Amino acid sequence: MSIRSSWCEFDKETRKYIKKRDNNRCVICGSKGALQIMHIFLNRSHGGKGCKENGCLGCVKCHKILDNPIGEEQKRLSQDYKAICMQHLFNKEHIIYNDEFIKSLKFDKKKYKEENEIKVDKIQIKKYDRCKDCIMLVKRKSYNSTLPSYYCKYKKTNLNKTTKACNKFRKRLGNT
Repeated sequence: MSIRSSWCEFDKETRKYIKKRDNNRCVICGSKGALQIMHIFLNRSHGGKGCKENGCLGCVKCHKILDNPIGEEQKRLSQDYKAICMQHLFNKEHIIYNDEFIKSLKFDKKKYKEENEIKVDKIQIKKYDRCKDCIMLVKRKSYNSTLPSYYCKYKKTNLNKTTKACNKFRKRLGNT
């Protein structure tokens, strides 16, 4: 899963919260079956964050009309559905809708990298002390085995996921 995809995905705790907040019913039509969490203010395709302020429950039918309206009737319905969902979120989450709020929901690759990585000797390394957390570690698919293999681009060797950080990795972080 890419960084952007994980940003847009609703995590387990958020899903539980949204289901409880919306009483396990579609916000639009009130049905109980085949529910999905819909991005409201900023869609996943536009880098919308998977958070409680940007999502609400909807049945498959309503979600389909909201995301992919076909024809004039569904376009009108889509706008009505979005207005219903937005009003629901305004009431439940007390959202102040402005440019700053929309900007907080949008994925920004530069900002994300700055927050989660440090730059050391022209190599960006995450702030961890194990090789399995290093960005230089690549997971490779093995076609003849069910176990994944790992390759360190820095050391240029295959290694185990649980291998402790190498000395060079530690020295670069200043953790020797």
